[in-house]
Amino acid sequence: MTRFLTKISLTGLLLVILIFNGTAQKMNNTLYLMQNVPQSNQLNPAIQPECKVFVGFPALSSIYFNYSNSSFAYDDVITDGTGIRSDSLVVNVNRFHDALKTTNFISQQFELTLFALGIRAKDYYFTLDVIEKEDTRFSFDKEMITFLKDGNYNYRGRTANWGGLGLDANAYHEIALGVSKKINSKWTVGVKGKVLFGIANMHMEDSDMSVFTSSTGDQIVLNSKHRLRASLPIDQISYDSDGFVDDVDFDGDDFGTDFFLNTDNKGFAVDLGMTYKMDEQTTLYASVLDIGAINWKSNGYEFFQDGTFTWNGADWSQSGNSNDPNYKEIEDVFEDLTDSIADEFRVNNLVGSYSVGLPTKIYLGGTHQIGKRVNLGALSRTEIFNGKVQSSLTLSANARFFRNLSTSLSYTAVNNSYNNIGFGLATKLGPLQFYAISDNIMAAIKPTKAQIANIRFGFNFLFGCKHKKKKEDQCSWEEPLRNKKKPLYK
Repeated sequence: MTRFLTKISLTGLLLVILIFNGTAQKMNNTLYLMQNVPQSNQLNPAIQPECKVFVGFPALSSIYFNYSNSSFAYDDVITDGTGIRSDSLVVNVNRFHDALKTTNFISQQFELTLFALGIRAKDYYFTLDVIEKEDTRFSFDKEMITFLKDGNYNYRGRTANWGGLGLDANAYHEIALGVSKKINSKWTVGVKGKVLFGIANMHMEDSDMSVFTSSTGDQIVLNSKHRLRASLPIDQISYDSDGFVDDVDFDGDDFGTDFFLNTDNKGFAVDLGMTYKMDEQTTLYASVLDIGAINWKSNGYEFFQDGTFTWNGADWSQSGNSNDPNYKEIEDVFEDLTDSIADEFRVNNLVGSYSVGLPTKIYLGGTHQIGKRVNLGALSRTEIFNGKVQSSLTLSANARFFRNLSTSLSYTAVNNSYNNIGFGLATKLGPLQFYAISDNIMAAIKPTKAQIANIRFGFNFLFGCKHKKKKEDQCSWEEPLRNKKKPLYK
């Protein structure tokens, strides 16, 4: 009964985490429970790969790409035209607007493992990974799009709160050294320390925008406040006479070897993990990844803007008579207006270092063995970043019908999307293993309807993979022969 209640409690916890929130995030869920692929150790440092030694094929050990969108797909933005545009593709503003949530997230990640190594030593397993990582995230509120689509007529006498723009882009090198240990027949624990070297970063520290329209509609007040921190190889910043930023220039030559091999932006992170074998059929897993931050010192900038502009209409009185000595061209009136707006929203620049934490990921899951060759799994993934919680739930069936061939079929609910079918394949020929895993193969079948698209693939060299024959796999006649006593002769 205790085991039954524990399983029910775990299932309930996973569902609560899923329902709590669901937005755009990096996905690796199918890989987590394909533990014959050594890269699953990157998601839980307690997982010990099957083979005594694995070596990742240099630069081809693991290549990973992920795109995730919390609200809309390609079909919600680009549609077939109608009428005279029936032979063209058009931007469908209304359909795009209707697909949006209150707050919308778009993210993209890329990872390239340059080197990977794992070695077993009795109850210990040691790992080393050298990985290049890139992570970009953007968010915006629906009300800003509503205002731009419909105009300010419906906002007379009140404020349209556009919310803030979220922007985070991060590129860095990671060198990770991990160790796991089998405590006993049930518990295995693992820890991984990561040294980080930042390449480039943009982090929106603060953002808020709003538009107030008077009840008569003859006055509009724009409010805008942004604080963007950046570590980038900026070639030159131009300033106006008042000391505000006028222009920012980048030089392509700055993106050279010295830029990518910069070691001034240092950071550190820790991964923690555990596995618990509840009984012969059921195993539970938990891990927390990327507890840490990067301190950005090199090429550090902070761009700050805080302004209000009140618009009472444009003065066209001097644009009616071209013979008037005070005559103004209509384009000059517009230019004066835009200059006035720009003067109120000028940008300050401060140079200095800053620190940004990594998105922390929490995994909770379990597998239950069905027969000898199939297990069923459930996995919850929760990501915490900038005060936002993003979660997903994956159910999977993992099969190993042959020693050197394993597969996984998964279903994931995430990003208000419920049509994500994943698939994983790992095959081995001699010491060489190839694997390919995706959390949503439907993106390849119907790319225009997908909110998630990702793939991870790579090659490993595996050594010392001998499988011990289990007692139940022995032929019925082997055991009696082994234990038969030698006859005595007089």
